[in-house]
Amino acid sequence: MRNIKLTLEYDGSGFFGFQKQPGRATLQEAVEKALSSFFDAKVKIAAASGRTDAGVHALEQVVNFKTASTRELRLIQKGLNALLPESVSVRKIEEAPAEFHARYSVKLKTYEYHVWNDPVRSPLFGLRAFHVPGPLDVGRMRRAAGILKGRHDFRSFCDAGSGALADSSRRGTVRTVKRLEVKRQGGLITLTVEADGFLYHMVRNIAGVLIAAGRGRLALKKIRDILNARDRRAAPQGAPARGLVLARVRY
Repeated sequence: MRNIKLTLEYDGSGFFGFQKQPGRATLQEAVEKALSSFFDAKVKIAAASGRTDAGVHALEQVVNFKTASTRELRLIQKGLNALLPESVSVRKIEEAPAEFHARYSVKLKTYEYHVWNDPVRSPLFGLRAFHVPGPLDVGRMRRAAGILKGRHDFRSFCDAGSGALADSSRRGTVRTVKRLEVKRQGGLITLTVEADGFLYHMVRNIAGVLIAAGRGRLALKKIRDILNARDRRAAPQGAPARGLVLARVRY
C-alpha cells in the first residue's frame, strides 16, 4: 500500500469544519468523496494535521491516505482537483513513508488570525477577517503577544467541546508558542501564532485577548493573571472563526 500525502488549500466558509458530521457539508466528506470517485472504490483519509472548525480556512492542511493504486501522483492531483468543489484544491501531492501520519508526525503548526481594522466593513475581507471598526493599538497588542510567547499552561485559552477535555487530560494543557507576531498592513492586522501544539479554540482565544488589549479593555498586567488562573472564565471572549487560517504545517 502506498501512503500518499496531500496538502490542501480551502475556503472554509461553506463547511461545518473538517471532521465528517452526519447531514453536514465538511472538508473530510468532500475530499473522501473525490478520492472514492477518482479511484472508483471507497477511500478514507487516514489522518489530517488538524480538525479545523466551521468557517476556518487553510493554506496548508495536510492529510494522508492509503491506496494500492499505481497511478502517477500528477494524475491523482489533477483528477482530484477536477472533482473537488471550487473552494478546495490539492496544492501539493507527495509519496510519504509508510510510518508518516498527518497528525502525529507534526512538529510545528502555524495559524494566522486576520482582523479588518477600519471604520468601514470590507466586502473583500468580510468572510476571512474579523471586523473591528474601533481603533486598535498595535503596540499594545505586540506587548501582550510577548507575554503569551513561550511555554505556558494555556488551560485558560481552551474551550470545552469536540474532545478538548479528553485531549487535554491525555496530553496536558502546556504548550510552547514559538512565535506570536502582530503585523499591520493598511486596515488588515495579521496575528501569526506558531506552536508545538494547540488546544481547542486556543488561537481564537489568544486573538480575543490581543484584541481586548489593543482596544484598551484589558490591562497588560492582567494577562499573566489569566494564564495563572488556568480557568477559561478568566479570559475575554474568543474571536470568531472566520478570521482563522491554518497557514503552515511542519514535519
